[in-house]
Amino acid sequence: MPFIRKTLAVLAAALCAYGPATGSAQAFKAPIKVVVPYAAGGGTDVLARLLVPGLSRELGQNIIIENRAGASGQIGTQLVQGGAPDGATLLFTVDHSLITVPLTVPGVRYEAGTDFVALGQAARSYWTLSIPADAPYNDFKAYVSAARQDAHLRAYGVPFVGGAPELIGSSIGKLLGMPMVAVPFSGSGPVMQNVMAGQVPSGITGMPEAMAVHRSGKARVIAVSGSARTPLLPDVPVFKELGIAGLDFHTFLGFFAPRKLPAPMAQEFNAALRKTLADPAVLERIAQMSLQPAPTTLEEASREVDEMGRFWKAALAPAR
Repeated sequence: MPFIRKTLAVLAAALCAYGPATGSAQAFKAPIKVVVPYAAGGGTDVLARLLVPGLSRELGQNIIIENRAGASGQIGTQLVQGGAPDGATLLFTVDHSLITVPLTVPGVRYEAGTDFVALGQAARSYWTLSIPADAPYNDFKAYVSAARQDAHLRAYGVPFVGGAPELIGSSIGKLLGMPMVAVPFSGSGPVMQNVMAGQVPSGITGMPEAMAVHRSGKARVIAVSGSARTPLLPDVPVFKELGIAGLDFHTFLGFFAPRKLPAPMAQEFNAALRKTLADPAVLERIAQMSLQPAPTTLEEASREVDEMGRFWKAALAPAR
């Protein structure tokens, strides 16, 4: 990956500019449990486990990962919400479970802005539209043209119900002038398996899962969310270039704690995370996962959560 290797040193230097970790570990006095509200082996889990050694070293504490999957991330998220704000139990998750689920699922009893404090963002990713490698349509324009003629091509696989994948699908449907039909699977992996097999004519997933099969030549990414093309797929247009507005968003992966976590603990954890993200070996592994390293200060992380909350409230308002 020439692009990755070429930029590692620059990224490391930039990340270090956020300032060093304290190294004192004065705030955290006990082992830390990080709850990942998704199954072991998924992208969120893999990234959490990549970061744990550096965090443990910087904080001077053992850190264990506990996977509490289920209900689109609700189970693990609620577990941390109800925990004591003493730094012993933290959450590592994506914006979907924390922000989108409470807006789309009745009865969810937590809100990102009131029940959690953002400790820092680790990485961000984008959403992709993929088609089978042997599909008769080989780019977005041809795909849309074919879908106008054939109703079967208006079905698309999604890793979960609601949120970013269905917003993208409904936006494509508006461009078509006819509705698209979401076909839910149990995750991005199964979506891409069915796209590769031609069981669904297209799929909307996160970047890591799509990039793996795109590189293998078994499927093709034809459009990406975000405001500008990603260096990982410089030849693939973003939806805005294709005439679809409102899809210039990304997804983030970050750490959270119960809202009343003491400020010194939040500051120490954030510094440790930024120091961990400045490690060139960690940067290279994140890039290999098709994720973009995205360190933040506490203030930047809080602002990101607020901005994402406003975006999704507006985006999902008509469907609620």
